Amino acid sequence: MNENTLASVTWKLQALSEELNHVRQSLLNHEAAAPSGSAQAIETPAELGALLNDRRKQLGIGLAMLELQTGVSVSTLKRLFKDPEQVKFGTVLNVARALGVKLCTAV
Repeated sequence: MNENTLASVTWKLQALSEELNHVRQSLLNHEAAAPSGSAQAIETPAELGALLNDRRKQLGIGLAMLELQTGVSVSTLKRLFKDPEQVKFGTVLNVARALGVKLCTAV
């Protein structure tokens, strides 16, 4: 790799790192501002997928950025948002955590 290519890749990685830090801060701010009793009941897997996708859009996170943040491919993210039953539970949990969505709360 020549110096120009290396500098370009380094700059892109720094920009992505800054964007991820911004997303994390947004999630922390949102969690701090959310009322504690604001849990939403989910009745079907499709509702969960839609909720996660809506949250992603609300945060302004593109699929490529979420892929970088979670290590989950864009094609799997699309399947998860359409029908979470098509992907492993660990993947759903990982994406939900990255989006600041808690799947369970104490009753």
